[in-house]
Amino acid sequence: MIINFNLKDWLIPILLLVAFGCNNENGSSEDDILAFEPIDSLEIELPEEFLQFTSWTTYNHQDQQILVEYGLGSNNSLVIHQVDFLSGKYLEPIVIPQQGPNGYNSPGASVYFKNRDSLFVFPSTSQHFYLYNSSGELLEKHAYNASDNSKHNVSGYYSSAVFLNKRIFLPTAQFIRFDDPQIFTKSTPIRSFDFNSNQFIDSIPYPSYTKDKSITVDRLSPTIAAINQDSLVINYRFSDSIYFWNPATSTISSLYLSSDKLGKAKLFKRYPDRAETLEFKIKEVDFETVIHHNKCLYRIISHVDEEDQSLEAYEILQNKKRRMTLLEYDLETKTKRLYKLPIAKYFTFIDDYLYVGGISLREDGDKTLRTFYKYRLE
Repeated sequence: MIINFNLKDWLIPILLLVAFGCNNENGSSEDDILAFEPIDSLEIELPEEFLQFTSWTTYNHQDQQILVEYGLGSNNSLVIHQVDFLSGKYLEPIVIPQQGPNGYNSPGASVYFKNRDSLFVFPSTSQHFYLYNSSGELLEKHAYNASDNSKHNVSGYYSSAVFLNKRIFLPTAQFIRFDDPQIFTKSTPIRSFDFNSNQFIDSIPYPSYTKDKSITVDRLSPTIAAINQDSLVINYRFSDSIYFWNPATSTISSLYLSSDKLGKAKLFKRYPDRAETLEFKIKEVDFETVIHHNKCLYRIISHVDEEDQSLEAYEILQNKKRRMTLLEYDLETKTKRLYKLPIAKYFTFIDDYLYVGGISLREDGDKTLRTFYKYRLE
């Protein structure tokens, strides 16, 4: 039997096979969630005043990132702890009283460090915010002066703000009922405050696709970061995309930064009831925050693995099926990677390393130690 072989008939399939083989020579793709093993762990002794409920942020000092955790201490004072990972110690705490001439005058507050000696405190129930130094001394008081009652707001554990063009950009909220069917249209999630005029200037709206939608109140506010002075990066906890706001042109662009393996982002047609809210928080993906470090964007994502997404909410809780994934996006190569992480609360980047922790505690005599894990970023 004679077989007639025509090279042209086989050329396209051969080229496709070669291309497919080259792109998958290690059998992995951008959407694979890779193992990410710590190279070291460290235990850091907690300060004497232990804070049970905390939020966190970070700031840069002498080319390293400092972890800040803060919460209410005795007499409702605002206690601010700082972790220096290179020395392996907590720094001397900053304590700001609730009342008095240096007081923040509110039942709660969030914190943002511009640098080690300049920290802003945003009271939860005040139309003012404050600038303190590292000794806890009040330096300045600023009124928001917003006609729509805009004020700083925090969504989740992580508090963020950004300085661009001598203005501070803040996640904001207004006095609008969280179950208002037009909440995304009526609300302004980000505004910039100008210290010369003492008023808000820029207003950045929610993405247009949120019109006539709803979400649980804890997911409304974004977290933000900066890429040099060129761009504001906006992370919505309900969105599988991140958004870039250009301060020079006041324009917004978006970039999909997720994976089907993490679950589909979800919005509601109306405000969810209590049962729907509980199920949503247990089952649905949560894009907790975004951090810019070393020409990469890192998105910290809480989710249920693809194979477990059909489970009932009680099964996910009972069997501890919630997971955390670190999404790394290289701004130069336009490539992404997904890494498995342990369940954690704090994430701090220093040079080529990531420090993860905040959950595990251990008693050692009269000491309380918190465990952090150190990962190498490739």
